[in-house]
Amino acid sequence: MHRPAAARGLPPLSAWLRCAAVIVLATRVAAAEPERPHAIYLDLLGKGGVWGAGYDWQPAPRFALGATASYYLLGGDRVASLCPYAAAYPVIRGHHRWFVQAGPQVVRRTTPSPVPQWQGMTTTGYGGELSSGYEYRNKLLVRGYAMATVGEHVAPWLGASVGWTF
Repeated sequence: MHRPAAARGLPPLSAWLRCAAVIVLATRVAAAEPERPHAIYLDLLGKGGVWGAGYDWQPAPRFALGATASYYLLGGDRVASLCPYAAAYPVIRGHHRWFVQAGPQVVRRTTPSPVPQWQGMTTTGYGGELSSGYEYRNKLLVRGYAMATVGEHVAPWLGASVGWTF
C-alpha cells in the first residue's frame, strides 16, 4: 500500500529539491574564484634573485599560479631569470595566509668581453625552487618567506614581496 511522503514522516519532494538547490549553490560559491584573484608585485631578494617583478592568478581560494621575472647587472654580468610556480594555501584566516610555492627556475647569465681577444660567455642554468611563508592579501599584497633553490647546488634564501591585488 502506497502512502504519501507526508504520511510516512518524510518532507515533500519540493523540500528535497530546495535542499538540493541550496547544496549545489553552496558548492558553487565555495569553489568560486576569489574576490581579487589577480596580483602584481615586486619581489626583493627572492625568486628573481636581487629583485623581480611578478604576477599571480588565484583560480580558487587555496590554489594559485604565477611567475616572477627579473633582469639585473651583477659584477659586470647580465643576469635574467624566469621562475613560474604553483602555490597552495594550507591555512587561511581572513586576509592572512600561509603559502607553499614550488616551480622551475631558468637563469641566463651573460658575461660581455672586456677585451677583443675573448668573445665573452653565456650560460643558461635550470633548477627548482620551493618557498613557504606568510602572505597578507587584500587590496595590498605582502609576503615574507624562506626558500630553497636547487640546481647545481642547494641555496637557502629569504625573500619579501609587496604588491597589489585586483
